[in-house]
Amino acid sequence: MEEEEKHGFAGPFLAGAVIVAILFAALYLAMGHSNQPGPVAQTPLAFGAAEQAYAAEIKFENLNLSAYENLFHQKVIYLNGEMTNSGPRTIRAADVTIEFYDSANKLVLRDTRRIISGSASPLASGEKQAIQVGFESIPVAWNGQFPAMRISGLDLE
Repeated sequence: MEEEEKHGFAGPFLAGAVIVAILFAALYLAMGHSNQPGPVAQTPLAFGAAEQAYAAEIKFENLNLSAYENLFHQKVIYLNGEMTNSGPRTIRAADVTIEFYDSANKLVLRDTRRIISGSASPLASGEKQAIQVGFESIPVAWNGQFPAMRISGLDLE
């Protein structure tokens, strides 16, 4: 009888262990972990007189903010929209600086991101490209208003 009880317990125990392992694997993948190396620090793009003048040819349209809450109840804010190159040159890479303010209009977060990179296809004259930038930790002092955006670096053809 004891032999039967030991064998009867092994099946459900193994099934439970497999389920727990699957849940941990799913959680690990949901957190975005991978064997790939982390992001490499990028050198800032040039922003001399020519790039500053061309920045006026770049338009951001259909901008909106959205929020997502992950499994650990951490809020991730996404800035979504489109970038249009209305100038005559092709953009190989572009940096944008995004600034969040508090209710007293004081800066609480400034972040510069590469929204077009050399590894992606360039943005030719007259073309639009969808953009999305995520922020995992915006200070609680943020006033909830739309952040300020400006081009802060360009690589032009």
